[in-house]
Amino acid sequence: MKSKKSQKKKTKGKVHVFSSIVCEETIRYIYWKISSVEDVLPTVASISGTSDTTAQDKGFEGFHLGSSSAPSKIWAKYGDNQPVKIVFDGEDVHDLKKVIKKELSNKLKDVDNDDITLRKYGKETDLRADLTVENFVNTYDTPLQVIVNASVTLKRKYEESPEDLGKIVEGAVEKALSRQNPAMIPVSNISETKMNKIMNDLGIKAVELIDEDFQPLDPVTCQPFIWDMEGEEAQQMHNVEIWFKNALNLPRGFHVKDIHTQVNYQRPLQGADVVLTGGSDISIGPSGTACVWIETKKTKEDFKEGQAIGELFLVDNIHVLNAMVVLTDCNDHWIIFYFLKNEDDVQCIAKSKIGDCGTALAIIRQFVLEEGINLFTWTGKDVIYSVDKLVPLQKKTKFLEHIPEYDETRMTDMVDDMSEQELFNMMARKRLRMLRNWCRLDEQPQIDQLIRKFSDDYENLPPMMFT
Repeated sequence: MKSKKSQKKKTKGKVHVFSSIVCEETIRYIYWKISSVEDVLPTVASISGTSDTTAQDKGFEGFHLGSSSAPSKIWAKYGDNQPVKIVFDGEDVHDLKKVIKKELSNKLKDVDNDDITLRKYGKETDLRADLTVENFVNTYDTPLQVIVNASVTLKRKYEESPEDLGKIVEGAVEKALSRQNPAMIPVSNISETKMNKIMNDLGIKAVELIDEDFQPLDPVTCQPFIWDMEGEEAQQMHNVEIWFKNALNLPRGFHVKDIHTQVNYQRPLQGADVVLTGGSDISIGPSGTACVWIETKKTKEDFKEGQAIGELFLVDNIHVLNAMVVLTDCNDHWIIFYFLKNEDDVQCIAKSKIGDCGTALAIIRQFVLEEGINLFTWTGKDVIYSVDKLVPLQKKTKFLEHIPEYDETRMTDMVDDMSEQELFNMMARKRLRMLRNWCRLDEQPQIDQLIRKFSDDYENLPPMMFT
């Protein structure tokens, strides 16, 4: 057997980008920002002014009017931080906010007292600054909620400017890229089911062509290759190489060579979170550049279409030319694969089962000669042959993995008219969309919800990007 076919299957735990690599500081920051926007904006009007409503109706139970006696020990919690115990011997909520600010000086040093709002645990009503505090008791599990007015959050440590937000989230993306651990998969071990999943993750489909699609084409005249069924395939690769050289009869300047021992090629497929590894049996192409790989098997029953498609991704990544992979027994069973695109640049994989050796070799020869013209034109070398165009090959293409990019640059013309908060939100949305591109499909709704939180229209939030 070939050396690449004896490789052991490696299985690595798949580490998904969003769930494992977005740094804790970034997630904490985003949710803190969201909570500040949600908590403050709807209740700004309730911070000041007088009311005829009783304290009990306002949710002030546990706070009483009257003179305070012994110091109170009050638990308070700011953002996602742990609750802290405050020793308080002042009179009212206004004094309590001063004490809390002093206790949390590292976090609230840039915040004015009137930008701090207190709420009882689980309540949505702000505590009035003139409410007297007496004999108030709470616990670590039911702390006072300390909320900072959203208008001052841009002055915080991590929110001095939209650029700072960009640095935080971009830093998380860089960590995501550096720490992701995609599965390393030898193409010789890829089943058809696994390859279908990879293609689905990449958003690429297959198109099946038949023999008649490649007409008119003159078949190559040759005798089938005779395998030694008792011997190893790898030991017969030199003979296979000679057979292809004679059958294709390519002009000078083209190569046909045995590469079955070269199994260290790699291609990362970001959308599928995998890295394909391996090689093929026979390489064919102009000069030293491959454009066709041949994967040979002694019998049709040994065919692995998943392996052949994996090899197509590999050879397409290694060389500049368009690529084709052929799975064959060198007799009358041939399956041809190459990348194809339509007028709208939608990519797919063309697949064609050919039941005639001469026709299959003619298609391979046509493909190689067309790519030779491309290479020789680029290098300035004279082309000493001509070929008639074969229609199914005129849409062949390189595979380009599509990573969606949201373009908000059209808003730059409006920057002069945008508030600081609107600029902040725009940058937040942009960076979150970057993160969205790296997470699994079932995790994208979480990112969509975060993006919606940074909408500038809090009454009419934009629709979800993903359902």
